[in-house]
Amino acid sequence: MADNDTIAYLAATVDDFLRSVYDADTRRRILSSPDERSSLVPALAELGVFAVVWGEEHGGLGLPPSALGPLFIQYGRHLLAGPMLENSLLPGTVYEHASAEGRKLMADAVENGSVLAFLDPAVSNHWSGRLGSVTNVDSKLYGTFEAVRFGSEALALLVVADRGGNPVLHLIEPTAPGVRIEAVGSADPAVNFSRVTLDGAEGAPVGDAATAPEVLARVRRWSRVLIACELSGIATSCVELAVEYAKQREQFGRVIGSFQAIKHMLADMHTEAVSLHNFCEAVAGELDELPHTEAELSAAALKAHAATVAVTVCEGAIQVHGGIGFTAEADIHWYYKRALALRAWYGDSTELEEEVGALVLDQPTARTVERV
Repeated sequence: MADNDTIAYLAATVDDFLRSVYDADTRRRILSSPDERSSLVPALAELGVFAVVWGEEHGGLGLPPSALGPLFIQYGRHLLAGPMLENSLLPGTVYEHASAEGRKLMADAVENGSVLAFLDPAVSNHWSGRLGSVTNVDSKLYGTFEAVRFGSEALALLVVADRGGNPVLHLIEPTAPGVRIEAVGSADPAVNFSRVTLDGAEGAPVGDAATAPEVLARVRRWSRVLIACELSGIATSCVELAVEYAKQREQFGRVIGSFQAIKHMLADMHTEAVSLHNFCEAVAGELDELPHTEAELSAAALKAHAATVAVTVCEGAIQVHGGIGFTAEADIHWYYKRALALRAWYGDSTELEEEVGALVLDQPTARTVERV
Protein backbone atom coordinates (compact mmCIF):
# COMPACT_ATOMS: atom_id res chain seq x y z
CA MET A 1 0.00 0.00 0.00
CA ALA A 2 1.09 3.53 -0.66
CA ASP A 3 2.14 5.83 2.15
CA ASN A 4 -0.96 7.59 3.53
CA ASP A 5 0.86 10.91 3.94
CA THR A 6 1.90 10.85 0.28
CA ILE A 7 -1.65 10.13 -0.86
CA ALA A 8 -3.08 12.86 1.40
CA TYR A 9 -0.53 15.32 0.02
CA LEU A 10 -1.49 14.42 -3.57
CA ALA A 11 -5.19 14.91 -2.82
CA ALA A 12 -4.57 18.24 -1.12
CA THR A 13 -2.44 19.39 -4.07
CA VAL A 14 -5.22 18.52 -6.52
CA ASP A 15 -7.76 20.29 -4.32
CA ASP A 16 -5.62 23.45 -4.17
CA PHE A 17 -4.99 23.35 -7.92
CA LEU A 18 -8.66 23.01 -8.79
CA ARG A 19 -9.65 25.75 -6.37
CA SER A 20 -7.25 28.11 -8.13
CA VAL A 21 -7.98 27.26 -11.80
CA TYR A 22 -11.45 25.71 -11.71
CA ASP A 23 -13.61 28.20 -9.86
CA ALA A 24 -17.39 28.25 -10.15
CA ASP A 25 -17.51 30.44 -13.26
CA THR A 26 -14.85 28.38 -15.04
CA ARG A 27 -16.59 25.15 -14.10
CA ARG A 28 -19.94 26.34 -15.43
CA ARG A 29 -18.37 27.49 -18.68
CA ILE A 30 -16.57 24.19 -19.26
CA LEU A 31 -19.55 22.05 -18.31
CA SER A 32 -21.71 24.08 -20.70
CA SER A 33 -19.30 23.79 -23.64
CA PRO A 34 -18.46 20.40 -25.22
CA ASP A 35 -15.45 21.97 -26.93
CA GLU A 36 -13.82 22.75 -23.58
CA ARG A 37 -14.42 19.57 -21.60
CA SER A 38 -10.85 18.37 -22.13
CA SER A 39 -9.27 21.81 -21.82
CA LEU A 40 -7.66 21.21 -18.42
CA VAL A 41 -6.10 17.87 -19.34
CA PRO A 42 -2.66 19.25 -20.39
CA ALA A 43 -2.41 21.27 -17.15
CA LEU A 44 -3.38 18.22 -15.12
CA ALA A 45 -0.72 16.19 -16.92
CA GLU A 46 1.84 18.85 -16.04
CA LEU A 47 0.70 18.62 -12.42
CA GLY A 48 1.46 14.89 -12.59
CA VAL A 49 -1.94 13.41 -11.75
CA PHE A 50 -1.78 10.92 -14.63
CA ALA A 51 1.60 9.63 -13.45
CA VAL A 52 0.40 8.41 -10.04
CA VAL A 53 0.26 4.72 -11.05
CA TRP A 54 2.81 5.18 -13.85
CA GLY A 55 5.98 3.19 -13.17
CA GLU A 56 8.91 4.88 -11.45
CA GLU A 57 11.18 3.63 -14.22
CA HIS A 58 9.20 5.87 -16.60
CA GLY A 59 9.24 8.93 -14.37
CA GLY A 60 5.97 8.24 -12.55
CA LEU A 61 5.25 7.67 -8.87
CA GLY A 62 4.62 3.95 -9.24
CA LEU A 63 1.84 3.92 -6.66
CA PRO A 64 -0.98 1.34 -6.61
CA PRO A 65 -4.41 2.29 -8.02
CA SER A 66 -5.68 2.80 -4.47
CA ALA A 67 -3.74 6.07 -4.46
CA LEU A 68 -6.13 7.35 -7.13
CA GLY A 69 -9.14 7.05 -4.82
CA PRO A 70 -8.64 10.32 -2.90
CA LEU A 71 -7.91 12.12 -6.19
CA PHE A 72 -11.18 10.93 -7.70
CA ILE A 73 -13.01 12.10 -4.59
CA GLN A 74 -11.60 15.55 -5.34
CA TYR A 75 -12.63 15.27 -8.99
CA GLY A 76 -16.16 14.56 -7.83
CA ARG A 77 -16.17 17.40 -5.29
CA HIS A 78 -15.05 19.89 -7.94
CA LEU A 79 -17.14 18.31 -10.72
CA LEU A 80 -14.08 18.07 -12.95
CA ALA A 81 -14.63 17.46 -16.65
CA GLY A 82 -12.27 15.39 -18.77
CA PRO A 83 -11.02 11.82 -19.38
CA MET A 84 -9.77 11.43 -15.83
CA LEU A 85 -10.60 7.74 -15.56
CA GLU A 86 -9.04 6.75 -18.87
CA ASN A 87 -5.84 8.80 -18.56
CA SER A 88 -5.30 7.95 -14.90
CA LEU A 89 -5.97 4.21 -14.94
CA LEU A 90 -5.22 2.76 -18.37
CA PRO A 91 -1.51 3.64 -18.79
CA GLY A 92 -0.37 2.19 -15.49
CA THR A 93 -2.54 -0.90 -15.89
CA VAL A 94 -1.85 -1.96 -19.48
CA TYR A 95 1.53 -0.38 -20.28
CA GLU A 96 3.65 -3.45 -19.60
CA HIS A 97 1.47 -5.52 -21.95
CA ALA A 98 1.54 -3.02 -24.84
CA SER A 99 3.77 -2.91 -27.89
CA ALA A 100 6.48 -0.28 -28.29
CA GLU A 101 4.09 1.83 -30.37
CA GLY A 102 1.34 1.49 -27.79
CA ARG A 103 3.69 2.48 -25.00
CA LYS A 104 4.57 5.69 -26.83
CA LEU A 105 0.88 6.59 -27.10
CA MET A 106 0.29 5.99 -23.40
CA ALA A 107 3.44 7.88 -22.41
CA ASP A 108 2.16 10.88 -24.37
CA ALA A 109 -1.13 10.72 -22.48
CA VAL A 110 0.63 10.65 -19.11
CA GLU A 111 3.28 13.26 -19.85
CA ASN A 112 1.48 15.68 -22.18
CA GLY A 113 -2.19 15.09 -21.56
CA SER A 114 -3.21 13.63 -24.90
CA VAL A 115 -6.56 11.90 -24.49
CA LEU A 116 -7.07 8.14 -24.20
CA ALA A 117 -10.43 6.50 -24.90
CA PHE A 118 -11.63 3.06 -23.87
CA LEU A 119 -14.06 1.07 -25.99
CA ASP A 120 -15.42 -1.48 -23.52
CA PRO A 121 -18.79 -3.24 -24.01
CA ALA A 122 -18.87 -4.10 -20.29
CA VAL A 123 -19.72 -0.52 -19.28
CA SER A 124 -23.30 -1.82 -19.18
CA ASN A 125 -24.59 -5.37 -19.40
CA HIS A 126 -28.23 -4.30 -19.45
CA TRP A 127 -27.65 -1.98 -22.42
CA SER A 128 -25.05 -4.07 -24.25
CA GLY A 129 -27.38 -4.75 -27.17
CA ARG A 130 -27.73 -1.05 -27.86
CA LEU A 131 -24.13 -0.11 -27.16
CA GLY A 132 -22.70 -2.54 -29.70
CA SER A 133 -19.54 -4.62 -29.83
CA VAL A 134 -16.35 -5.29 -31.78
CA THR A 135 -15.19 -8.58 -33.24
CA ASN A 136 -11.64 -9.65 -34.09
CA VAL A 137 -11.52 -11.53 -37.40
CA ASP A 138 -8.07 -12.50 -38.68
CA SER A 139 -6.50 -9.72 -36.54
CA LYS A 140 -8.80 -7.08 -38.04
CA LEU A 141 -11.51 -5.35 -36.04
CA TYR A 142 -15.14 -4.97 -37.10
CA GLY A 143 -18.09 -3.42 -35.32
CA THR A 144 -19.66 -0.26 -33.99
CA PHE A 145 -19.77 1.02 -30.44
CA GLU A 146 -22.30 3.76 -29.75
CA ALA A 147 -20.89 5.42 -26.62
CA VAL A 148 -17.14 5.99 -26.28
CA ARG A 149 -16.07 8.65 -23.82
CA PHE A 150 -13.91 11.31 -25.50
CA GLY A 151 -13.53 9.23 -28.67
CA SER A 152 -13.39 12.30 -30.92
CA GLU A 153 -10.56 13.88 -28.91
CA ALA A 154 -8.52 10.72 -28.36
CA LEU A 155 -4.96 10.16 -29.53
CA ALA A 156 -5.46 6.42 -28.99
CA LEU A 157 -8.35 3.99 -28.54
CA LEU A 158 -8.01 0.94 -26.31
CA VAL A 159 -10.49 -1.50 -27.84
CA VAL A 160 -11.98 -4.63 -26.27
CA ALA A 161 -12.83 -7.09 -29.06
CA ASP A 162 -14.26 -10.58 -29.08
CA ARG A 163 -12.24 -13.36 -30.69
CA GLY A 164 -13.84 -16.77 -30.58
CA GLY A 165 -15.67 -15.97 -27.35
CA ASN A 166 -12.60 -14.55 -25.59
CA PRO A 167 -11.67 -10.87 -25.09
CA VAL A 168 -8.60 -9.39 -26.73
CA LEU A 169 -7.20 -5.87 -26.41
CA HIS A 170 -5.90 -3.58 -29.15
CA LEU A 171 -4.56 -0.03 -29.20
CA ILE A 172 -5.66 1.84 -32.31
CA GLU A 173 -4.94 5.34 -33.55
CA PRO A 174 -8.11 7.20 -34.58
CA THR A 175 -6.53 8.15 -37.92
CA ALA A 176 -5.84 4.51 -38.88
CA PRO A 177 -7.59 3.10 -41.98
CA GLY A 178 -10.96 1.57 -41.21
CA VAL A 179 -11.71 3.83 -38.23
CA ARG A 180 -14.64 6.24 -38.29
CA ILE A 181 -15.54 8.43 -35.31
CA GLU A 182 -18.64 10.60 -35.02
CA ALA A 183 -19.55 12.88 -32.12
CA VAL A 184 -22.91 12.12 -30.48
CA GLY A 185 -24.96 13.98 -27.90
CA SER A 186 -24.15 13.67 -24.21
CA ALA A 187 -26.35 14.04 -21.15
CA ASP A 188 -23.21 13.96 -19.00
CA PRO A 189 -21.97 17.54 -18.48
CA ALA A 190 -18.38 16.39 -17.90
CA VAL A 191 -17.98 13.98 -20.82
CA ASN A 192 -18.17 14.03 -24.61
CA PHE A 193 -19.36 10.86 -26.31
CA SER A 194 -18.63 9.47 -29.77
CA ARG A 195 -19.75 6.63 -31.97
CA VAL A 196 -16.78 4.55 -33.11
CA THR A 197 -17.05 2.28 -36.15
CA LEU A 198 -14.27 -0.15 -37.04
CA ASP A 199 -14.30 -1.69 -40.51
CA GLY A 200 -11.25 -3.87 -40.90
CA ALA A 201 -9.11 -1.65 -38.69
CA GLU A 202 -5.79 -2.99 -37.46
CA GLY A 203 -4.27 -2.11 -34.12
CA ALA A 204 -1.37 -3.04 -31.90
CA PRO A 205 -2.26 -6.00 -29.64
CA VAL A 206 -2.11 -5.41 -25.90
CA GLY A 207 -1.05 -8.66 -24.31
CA ASP A 208 -2.41 -11.91 -25.70
CA ALA A 209 -5.40 -14.19 -25.25
CA ALA A 210 -3.90 -15.53 -22.02
CA THR A 211 -3.23 -12.18 -20.32
CA ALA A 212 -6.12 -10.07 -21.67
CA PRO A 213 -8.89 -11.43 -19.39
CA GLU A 214 -7.04 -10.65 -16.16
CA VAL A 215 -5.82 -7.23 -17.38
CA LEU A 216 -9.34 -6.38 -18.44
CA ALA A 217 -10.87 -7.62 -15.18
CA ARG A 218 -8.49 -5.43 -13.18
CA VAL A 219 -9.27 -2.35 -15.29
CA ARG A 220 -13.00 -2.93 -14.84
CA ARG A 221 -12.73 -3.48 -11.08
CA TRP A 222 -10.77 -0.32 -10.57
CA SER A 223 -13.04 1.63 -12.91
CA ARG A 224 -15.94 0.77 -10.64
CA VAL A 225 -14.04 1.73 -7.51
CA LEU A 226 -12.79 5.05 -8.91
CA ILE A 227 -16.23 5.98 -10.25
CA ALA A 228 -17.60 5.22 -6.78
CA CYS A 229 -14.96 7.55 -5.31
CA GLU A 230 -16.00 10.28 -7.73
CA LEU A 231 -19.64 9.76 -6.74
CA SER A 232 -18.55 10.02 -3.11
CA GLY A 233 -17.00 13.41 -3.83
CA ILE A 234 -20.21 14.53 -5.55
CA ALA A 235 -22.26 13.49 -2.52
CA THR A 236 -19.93 15.32 -0.13
CA SER A 237 -20.13 18.54 -2.13
CA CYS A 238 -23.91 18.33 -2.33
CA VAL A 239 -24.14 18.04 1.45
CA GLU A 240 -21.85 21.06 1.86
CA LEU A 241 -23.84 23.12 -0.65
CA ALA A 242 -27.13 22.18 1.00
CA VAL A 243 -25.87 23.04 4.49
CA GLU A 244 -24.52 26.40 3.32
CA TYR A 245 -27.80 27.24 1.60
CA ALA A 246 -29.82 26.18 4.66
CA LYS A 247 -27.80 28.62 6.78
CA GLN A 248 -28.65 31.54 4.48
CA ARG A 249 -32.16 30.99 3.09
CA GLU A 250 -34.92 32.45 5.27
CA GLN A 251 -38.58 31.54 5.48
CA PHE A 252 -41.10 32.89 8.01
CA GLY A 253 -38.39 35.05 9.54
CA ARG A 254 -36.01 32.14 10.24
CA VAL A 255 -33.22 30.43 8.33
CA ILE A 256 -34.55 27.16 6.96
CA GLY A 257 -31.70 25.26 8.61
CA SER A 258 -33.43 25.84 11.95
CA PHE A 259 -36.49 23.82 10.86
CA GLN A 260 -36.60 20.30 12.24
CA ALA A 261 -37.51 18.72 8.89
CA ILE A 262 -34.50 20.32 7.18
CA LYS A 263 -32.21 19.27 10.02
CA HIS A 264 -33.33 15.66 9.66
CA MET A 265 -32.87 15.75 5.90
CA LEU A 266 -29.35 17.20 6.18
CA ALA A 267 -28.43 14.70 8.89
CA ASP A 268 -29.54 11.79 6.69
CA MET A 269 -27.62 13.18 3.69
CA HIS A 270 -24.48 13.63 5.79
CA THR A 271 -24.73 10.09 7.16
CA GLU A 272 -25.10 8.63 3.67
CA ALA A 273 -22.19 10.66 2.28
CA VAL A 274 -19.84 9.75 5.14
CA SER A 275 -20.74 6.07 4.94
CA LEU A 276 -20.00 6.06 1.20
CA HIS A 277 -16.67 7.80 1.77
CA ASN A 278 -15.67 5.19 4.35
CA PHE A 279 -16.81 2.36 2.09
CA CYS A 280 -14.65 3.74 -0.73
CA GLU A 281 -11.59 3.92 1.50
CA ALA A 282 -12.10 0.38 2.77
CA VAL A 283 -12.53 -1.22 -0.66
CA ALA A 284 -9.75 0.74 -2.37
CA GLY A 285 -7.33 -0.10 0.42
CA GLU A 286 -7.72 -3.86 0.10
CA LEU A 287 -8.89 -4.52 -3.47
CA ASP A 288 -5.58 -5.70 -4.95
CA GLU A 289 -4.96 -7.97 -1.96
CA LEU A 290 -8.23 -9.89 -2.30
CA PRO A 291 -8.75 -13.12 -4.24
CA HIS A 292 -10.34 -12.59 -7.65
CA THR A 293 -13.96 -13.36 -6.73
CA GLU A 294 -13.87 -11.33 -3.52
CA ALA A 295 -12.33 -8.40 -5.38
CA GLU A 296 -15.05 -8.55 -8.03
CA LEU A 297 -17.68 -8.73 -5.30
CA SER A 298 -16.27 -5.77 -3.36
CA ALA A 299 -15.98 -3.54 -6.45
CA ALA A 300 -19.50 -4.37 -7.61
CA ALA A 301 -21.04 -3.84 -4.16
CA LEU A 302 -19.27 -0.50 -3.75
CA LYS A 303 -20.33 0.81 -7.16
CA ALA A 304 -23.93 -0.30 -6.56
CA HIS A 305 -24.02 1.49 -3.20
CA ALA A 306 -22.37 4.62 -4.62
CA ALA A 307 -24.82 4.77 -7.52
CA THR A 308 -27.74 4.86 -5.09
CA VAL A 309 -26.25 7.13 -2.43
CA ALA A 310 -24.95 9.87 -4.72
CA VAL A 311 -28.24 10.27 -6.57
CA THR A 312 -30.22 10.20 -3.30
CA VAL A 313 -28.00 12.88 -1.73
CA CYS A 314 -28.21 15.06 -4.86
CA GLU A 315 -31.99 14.82 -4.79
CA GLY A 316 -31.99 15.77 -1.10
CA ALA A 317 -29.81 18.80 -1.85
CA ILE A 318 -32.22 19.89 -4.57
CA GLN A 319 -35.12 19.64 -2.13
CA VAL A 320 -33.26 21.79 0.40
CA HIS A 321 -32.64 24.40 -2.29
CA GLY A 322 -36.25 24.32 -3.43
CA GLY A 323 -37.07 25.68 -6.89
CA ILE A 324 -33.70 27.37 -7.31
CA GLY A 325 -32.02 23.96 -7.22
CA PHE A 326 -33.24 23.29 -10.75
CA THR A 327 -31.98 26.57 -12.18
CA ALA A 328 -28.66 27.79 -13.58
CA GLU A 329 -28.26 30.00 -10.49
CA ALA A 330 -27.23 26.97 -8.43
CA ASP A 331 -24.62 24.30 -9.17
CA ILE A 332 -26.70 21.48 -7.68
CA HIS A 333 -28.24 20.53 -11.01
CA TRP A 334 -24.75 19.98 -12.51
CA TYR A 335 -23.89 17.55 -9.71
CA TYR A 336 -27.19 15.78 -10.18
CA LYS A 337 -26.68 15.34 -13.93
CA ARG A 338 -23.17 14.04 -13.36
CA ALA A 339 -24.33 11.60 -10.68
CA LEU A 340 -27.06 10.27 -12.97
CA ALA A 341 -24.53 9.71 -15.75
CA LEU A 342 -21.96 7.99 -13.52
CA ARG A 343 -24.67 5.88 -11.90
CA ALA A 344 -25.03 3.82 -15.08
CA TRP A 345 -21.35 3.64 -16.12
CA TYR A 346 -20.04 0.15 -15.30
CA GLY A 347 -23.37 -0.84 -13.85
CA ASP A 348 -26.23 0.83 -12.01
CA SER A 349 -27.50 -0.52 -8.70
CA THR A 350 -30.00 -2.92 -10.29
CA GLU A 351 -27.46 -4.44 -12.68
CA LEU A 352 -24.81 -4.75 -10.00
CA GLU A 353 -27.15 -6.26 -7.43
CA GLU A 354 -27.75 -9.06 -9.93
CA GLU A 355 -24.01 -9.44 -10.40
CA VAL A 356 -23.34 -9.48 -6.66
CA GLY A 357 -25.97 -12.18 -6.24
CA ALA A 358 -24.44 -14.27 -8.99
CA LEU A 359 -20.96 -13.91 -7.49
CA VAL A 360 -22.17 -14.92 -4.04
CA LEU A 361 -24.01 -17.96 -5.39
CA ASP A 362 -20.91 -19.06 -7.30
CA GLN A 363 -18.78 -19.08 -4.16
CA PRO A 364 -18.29 -22.32 -2.24
CA THR A 365 -20.92 -22.67 0.46
CA ALA A 366 -19.19 -25.26 2.62
CA ARG A 367 -17.41 -23.52 5.45
CA THR A 368 -16.03 -24.54 8.79
CA VAL A 369 -18.07 -23.06 11.61
CA GLU A 370 -16.62 -22.96 15.08
CA ARG A 371 -19.10 -23.77 17.81
CA VAL A 372 -18.85 -21.64 20.85
